[in-house]
Amino acid sequence: MPARAVGCEGRLCLACLSASFPPRSCSLIVIPFSFVHAADLHLDSPFKGITARNPQVADALRQATFDAFASLVDLCLAREADFVVIAGDVYDWADRSVRAQLRFRDGIVRLAERDIRAFVVYGNHDPLVGRSSPLDWPDSLRIFGCDGVETVKVSREGGTVAAVSGISYRKQRECRNLARLFPRDRGEVFSIGLLHCNAGGDTAHEPYAPCDVQDLVSSGIDYWALGHVHQRRILHRDPFVVYPGNPQGRSFREQGERGCYLVSVGGGGDIDLEFCPLDAVRWDSATVDIEGIETIDRLDRAIVRAVESMAERSVRLPLVSRVSLTGRGPLSSELRRNGAVDQLLERVQTVFLAENPFVWVEAILPECLPEVDFAERRRVSDFLGQILRDAEEIRGSHAGPLREELEEALGELWGHRRAARALDPLTDEDLDEILTAAELLCLDKLEGADQ
Repeated sequence: MPARAVGCEGRLCLACLSASFPPRSCSLIVIPFSFVHAADLHLDSPFKGITARNPQVADALRQATFDAFASLVDLCLAREADFVVIAGDVYDWADRSVRAQLRFRDGIVRLAERDIRAFVVYGNHDPLVGRSSPLDWPDSLRIFGCDGVETVKVSREGGTVAAVSGISYRKQRECRNLARLFPRDRGEVFSIGLLHCNAGGDTAHEPYAPCDVQDLVSSGIDYWALGHVHQRRILHRDPFVVYPGNPQGRSFREQGERGCYLVSVGGGGDIDLEFCPLDAVRWDSATVDIEGIETIDRLDRAIVRAVESMAERSVRLPLVSRVSLTGRGPLSSELRRNGAVDQLLERVQTVFLAENPFVWVEAILPECLPEVDFAERRRVSDFLGQILRDAEEIRGSHAGPLREELEEALGELWGHRRAARALDPLTDEDLDEILTAAELLCLDKLEGADQ
């Protein structure tokens, strides 16, 4: 897929005519080069949703974002990249911690010592209005401003290899379509757009700097280096529109390998993307169906096997994991009393924590159900049947009002400055878990534990 044609001394060459962008005369031979595209470092992240009760695990989590950034720098050095672009959310908070700033500076200095430039925009987590410490940054670092799109030429071997354009957030809630501020015409060199945005209306992320994919495709940019969405995605090719995801997962919603892209641009403007894992700690989850499991010791062995499978998938990285118990079976009632789940968790933690690298089972989630047909039980005209019908109705048309009531009840907690850093908003999955737990509690109390 040619992104820029080989020079043809002002004539319309075959590469120009065959490319997907409108044909134009070209006069510059593309010098092959490579760069690394990363985003959403979230340095010094508090790791929402997990409380590690073990010092070894807690220390690994505190260091994970820093270790992933160090691996990013190592990758740039080992693969001799010409430069690196970082598409926003370098830091986790607008008021950057001194620790995070110093660790970021250390990495930039290491790159500068090998003449590797770094281009950075700030996003919603680290807008320019945030507090930062005075630091001596190398000249090799360019942080783009927020007053308009800026463009920097990148030269090597006496020639210009690329033009990097970018714009940072002034404040957290950036509602403008910043993509439309970028150049709309094709320049004389390979062009890179560096932007922290929500392209295509991703509902899993805040709609900051919203834009349509077409806003990006119709521009004069050859490669869009995006940030904000933590899952790696290639939204378009020719031109490339790319989210690399974050280099370090921060919760069970960010499972699997995390990293960045090494982008190689050939002499004909052809682009090759190589995903490079960087994460220092991996997150994973597994399910164990209790159907047919009649004794606790059999369940214990099934949980161990599930954790062993996750450890194999983690590719020799430290692992933070969860096991969900699902399905219907006779052990469901046993698991909801006498601290049985907590004791199973303590046992499996003891078994695996001594592994090198460690495997930490953060929770066993009892999502299994008794051997009761809930659909049939809802049709019974008694008090329990009414409760189950009400719960099902709330899952449907009344989910919104329930969320509002819970958020109002917990408003003081979410409004607390420190607590808010460790809490995520309520999701539909959270609401369903709350309702299921309430149904099971009512079932136990109203019909006994032998259902």
